[in-house]
Amino acid sequence: MTTLSTTSSQTLSWPHIAILVWMRWLISLVFRLVYPLLTFLATSFAVNLSTASLLITIQVGASLLSPLGGMLSDRFGDRSTIFWSGVLFAIGTVVCAWSQHFELFLFGYGIIGLAVAIAMPALQSYVSARSHYTQRGRMLGILELSWALSALIGVPLVTWTADHFGLATVFFALAVVGAVNVALTMTLPNDEQIHAPHIRSASEHRLWLLVRQPVILSALGFIFVQMAAVELIFVSYAGWLSSTFGATTTELGFVFGLLGIVELAGSLMATLFTDQIGKRRAVLGGFALVGVWLLLLPHSTSWFLFLTLLLAFDLCFEFAIVSTFPLVSGLSAQGRGTVLAAMTASIGGGRILGSLIAPWLSITIGYGFNSILAGILVLGAVGFGIMTIREGRA
Repeated sequence: MTTLSTTSSQTLSWPHIAILVWMRWLISLVFRLVYPLLTFLATSFAVNLSTASLLITIQVGASLLSPLGGMLSDRFGDRSTIFWSGVLFAIGTVVCAWSQHFELFLFGYGIIGLAVAIAMPALQSYVSARSHYTQRGRMLGILELSWALSALIGVPLVTWTADHFGLATVFFALAVVGAVNVALTMTLPNDEQIHAPHIRSASEHRLWLLVRQPVILSALGFIFVQMAAVELIFVSYAGWLSSTFGATTTELGFVFGLLGIVELAGSLMATLFTDQIGKRRAVLGGFALVGVWLLLLPHSTSWFLFLTLLLAFDLCFEFAIVSTFPLVSGLSAQGRGTVLAAMTASIGGGRILGSLIAPWLSITIGYGFNSILAGILVLGAVGFGIMTIREGRA
């Protein structure tokens, strides 16, 4: 059977990789499906959009609990953590499927959010521990392709199913698939030998000391600022297109589809080229281009130019953020799950900050200011990263 070389005596076969990508695709799908279904959910439960948007708040907020997943992963093993997160996922989807009231659905979706927060760093740590650092950009890039594929394949399928068969059918199907994932987890190589004994016995205090190392803190701060900055655009671009260029709902849907294709292209570029370019150079160079496109975006004089710059921005962002995972994974082999989980929490925290600020800035100052501020923050963080971020090889 074809296998990939790794840092341990255990290897991942291509079927194992396919299982991991499938799992990552599923949790990405559930994370993203609430956005296109928000109006549908509000109508189904007879609540207003403001109340329905609590689903977005709870799923983004759940990402702040990712350090819990990292600590569990380092203490009990990646596979065990993936297994129990899968159990939580299945429970949450069953609760959502049986929900007759929004409050119960919100509770079930909160369980799903917790499962996703725990599973994401465990999956990344599992793959990182079994891939040599020189190949890790390719390995984690393959895993992260699932994010773009969830928008291109999963979201249209879910919205069609909800429209024709109802919301309960969607979540019953997700519950069945979640149960299958739990069973598939047991076919993955165990990681008892991957996690060294001293990591198993490490105290939580020691793990937090690990995260507080200057090189790791710098990387986490860098990621937080970058995500807060780009969220200023992701939250506001639809309103910008509508108010400035008179974009219709259909045209906004077309733009969303194009962004999904661009995300896939950016992930593929990271998968193919990050290891060759060098992970630190790929991250800093990618975000530098993000900053440039953001500064140019307010100067768009036509729909075509705006769309071109927006797609260029999203392409470079996707390349840069996917390249960040292998970079961070190499900073420390001891407590790798905790470090990757802290990165996930930094991403979530940055998104929360950006999403809270973006609407207020758009209304009080204007969409163009969002983009200029985002560009300045991105390039400022790149300058900080040049001085402080170093590439490890763990």
